[in-house]
Amino acid sequence: MNSEKKKNRFEPDGDEVGKVMASLVKANRWEKQLELYSIFTRWPELVEKEIADHAAPVRIDRDILWLEVENSSWMTEFQYRKFEIEDAVNRALTVGRIREVRMALPRKGKAFIPQRTLRPPKVDRVPPSKEEQDFFCARAASITDEVCRQSFISCWYMLRSRQRG
Repeated sequence: MNSEKKKNRFEPDGDEVGKVMASLVKANRWEKQLELYSIFTRWPELVEKEIADHAAPVRIDRDILWLEVENSSWMTEFQYRKFEIEDAVNRALTVGRIREVRMALPRKGKAFIPQRTLRPPKVDRVPPSKEEQDFFCARAASITDEVCRQSFISCWYMLRSRQRG
């Protein structure tokens, strides 16, 4: 008896999906935007702990990084250090650049949430039914490139099988 688990034909091959995603990013010239938005997930490692504890990136607009700062005292402190923050972020970037750092206080009635406390939602996998899989495969059969078709099916399967917990 073969002890290896049989691979589901819908489970993505990481290399193939990665190649397709990389080619999509390159073809659409998304490298700069993806790198700039990586600031959100990398914030605590890009800046000093004191900054990460009291300021969090909230948006990037025309290469301007907007930070939400905990209160006016910290905003004053970080205004003096904004070039230090800008330099720290830009040192970590290779394709994009932050042109300026601007700051704002939390909206009225909203509490400041430090970056380190944000967590992605829990996602449970619930595979699509056999009928759904067969239906989708029949639709995808018109894609002539085998690698592209399998990557497309794998991507659909992974997206379809996710449900927020």
